[in-house]
Amino acid sequence: MKTPFDTAMRVQRREIDAMGVAINVQVNVLNQIENAQEEVRSSILREADAAAGDLHISSHAYMERIRAEQLRLTRDGAVQSARLDQMRAKAASAYGAYRAIEVAAEGFREEADRRSIRTEQAGIDDSAAVAFLNARRALRRAR
Repeated sequence: MKTPFDTAMRVQRREIDAMGVAINVQVNVLNQIENAQEEVRSSILREADAAAGDLHISSHAYMERIRAEQLRLTRDGAVQSARLDQMRAKAASAYGAYRAIEVAAEGFREEADRRSIRTEQAGIDDSAAVAFLNARRALRRAR
C-alpha cells in the first residue's frame, strides 16, 4: 500500500546509501594513509641500517624530510579520521530520520487497515440489521 511517506523514505534511503559509499571511500583513504605511514617507518629502518654501515653518509637531510612526511601523514590521518567520524554521525542521524519516517508509514498503513476493517464490519452490521428487521417484519405480517 502506498503512503504519503513513501517519497520521503526513498529520499532518505538514497541519502543513507550515498553516505555509505562516502564512508567506504573515507575508510579507504584512511587505509592508504596508514599504509603510507607503515611504508615511511619501513623506509626509516632501511635507511638507518644503510647509514649505520657507512659513517661517511650523512642522513640528516633524509631524516628531516622523512620526519616531515611522517608529520604530514599524521595530520592527514587525524583530519580524515575526524571527517569519517562526522560522516558516521551524519549517517546515524539520517538513519534515525529514515526509521522515524518508516514508523510513520507503518502507522499510516495500520490506520488504513483498521479503517478498512471498521468499514467492512459496519457493512456487515448493516446487512445483519437489515436482515433482522426484514425477518421481524415478516413475522409480524405472518401473525
